[in-house]
Amino acid sequence: MKKSLTPFERETLLLNLLQQFMQDELSHGDLLMQLRKNVLGFSQDRYAALAGISRRTLSDIEQNSESTTLTTLNRAFRPLGLKVGVLPRQPGIMKALLDRLSQQGEDDDHP
Repeated sequence: MKKSLTPFERETLLLNLLQQFMQDELSHGDLLMQLRKNVLGFSQDRYAALAGISRRTLSDIEQNSESTTLTTLNRAFRPLGLKVGVLPRQPGIMKALLDRLSQQGEDDDHP
């Protein structure tokens, strides 16, 4: 039986997997599978029911099927609090964007 993760361990794993995804080390299908299995500990059937998609559709996404729509991808990632979007490919622009978002978050914390 798999050991249950603490909330801190789950968040750390989530952040590590998202970092790998943003660095093109994981595909969207690999990311979803790792999150489903290792963060949530869900079977495909259980996760598909939670996401409101068929198990076959979930399997297709995890296998990086070319025919998956953006709407379906967003439905699949929604239970994890994630959405599919457009991100800069150039590391410098990505860093600048993340810096801006970080600064904006800090500004929102201090009225």
